[in-house]
Amino acid sequence: MNWITLTGIILLFAGILIILLAIGLLKGLGGSGKARIGGVVLLGPIPIVFGDRSLASVLLIVAMVFVILFIILALIW
Repeated sequence: MNWITLTGIILLFAGILIILLAIGLLKGLGGSGKARIGGVVLLGPIPIVFGDRSLASVLLIVAMVFVILFIILALIW
């Protein structure tokens, strides 16, 4: 197994662990806040942002960072 595959597997499990910890913390706090949902789908270098309008600008910035990172990594390899 090469290092890229191993890094991907570790990041996948780290992401799942962070989500589970966040859910546990929110349940422990009572969950008395307003939920805002949004997300980004990257189709190649094209970001598609969906969800709450107040999150759109933050998600667009995050998507652009990922697109730039994707382009840089594509040029390196």
